[in-house]
Amino acid sequence: MTLDKSFVPIEVIFSSRAHAAICAETMEHHPLETGGILLGHFHQHRWQVIEAIDPGLGARCTSTTFEYDHAYVNHLARKLASQYRLPLRLIGLWHRHPNSFDNFSNVDNITNRRFAAMSIHGALSCLVNLDPDFRLTAYHVPKDLSYQHLPAVVGDSLIDSSLFTPICAADISTKRLSDQNLVLDLQQLFIRLPRAHSALQFRLASALDPLLQQLDVQKRWLYGLRACGHCLQLALVEQRGPCRELWELALCPRGLITALRDDGLRLNGTQFSDHLLEVNHGC
Repeated sequence: MTLDKSFVPIEVIFSSRAHAAICAETMEHHPLETGGILLGHFHQHRWQVIEAIDPGLGARCTSTTFEYDHAYVNHLARKLASQYRLPLRLIGLWHRHPNSFDNFSNVDNITNRRFAAMSIHGALSCLVNLDPDFRLTAYHVPKDLSYQHLPAVVGDSLIDSSLFTPICAADISTKRLSDQNLVLDLQQLFIRLPRAHSALQFRLASALDPLLQQLDVQKRWLYGLRACGHCLQLALVEQRGPCRELWELALCPRGLITALRDDGLRLNGTQFSDHLLEVNHGC
């Protein structure tokens, strides 16, 4: 596999807060395994880690494995991500390994592949060892799991200030809050079917053009798009109702548009067009 050089990082930068969180979590659970997720950005060919989240109050830590408290982690990730002017993204994970074992297990490979599939940039995965001193090893994780060891540094001054700016009272307005809620709704919808972003196939893009024009004039839905090569993911948020829907639009072998909702409902292009315009009768 040939990697796009624009997506190959040259190093990892940890904020002092994120690095301290990893150290504290490691100390608290010694000698057991533990870990957490990493929030930040892929920026200027670097993974820039701004927050590190512990695995939660309900996490299960043993001498050889650990399991997240997913409800806790998801809640705290949303809270911390929203505290920055440029909301943080989930960029990777870290966990401790026993002794000096600094390679990924088969279970680690499965987890790393899942994280890498969520972003066009892949993911960041870090291992912590105490042998006997604290040692953190950082790896870039492409989708094909051809791991690349990366140098890691710590320092708030090394992180791009545009990524590190917290929100303040001046950022708050009713319009901003409405826009922010829409972004969060769309993000939660896209998480249902994680796919990597890639340019739409030409035939699909041409076939979808009338449908996208219809989206722009209809009044029922706000929407977000994610191009995924062979399909277009369309997240729909009802403006005056509770409906939230995620669709994948693609071409069938005959070259006609098909729409598949994440709950399994399938419509042809005409039916889906009608669905966009129909008066709300419930989701």
